[in-house]
Amino acid sequence: MSVEHNILAEELARQGFRVLHAGDDYDYTFTVTRGGAALDLSSAKMWLTVKGSRVESDSEAMLQLTEADGITISNPSGGVFVVNFRGEGAKSTADLAGKHPYDIQARLSGAAPNLITLARGIIEFLPNITRSTN
Repeated sequence: MSVEHNILAEELARQGFRVLHAGDDYDYTFTVTRGGAALDLSSAKMWLTVKGSRVESDSEAMLQLTEADGITISNPSGGVFVVNFRGEGAKSTADLAGKHPYDIQARLSGAAPNLITLARGIIEFLPNITRSTN
């Protein structure tokens, strides 16, 4: 199920997308499918975690967003969610210049909740010259 999805500046630029800069506001949209059909994210609990090292505990994460503070499930039956690097999410990326391992996990609701990794890879935040966020 997990997809290797590197979010690197050169790959985003090559695809015509705006590269991520540390501390800037962004919305990054994902669509998840399983077996060719949209994965139902109704009542899902989701996490995006960025760490300095893959072996760090979640409490040591450089950034962890959930639906409470940065992930919006915009079309649950269509498997679409948005990672919002805005407001507090953007402030939390201000010191993340560089390349870091990340993953996105979801716990799906239902009779037997499934914990699955939707995407994993390397995310890159380019440094900004201006560091002010307010």
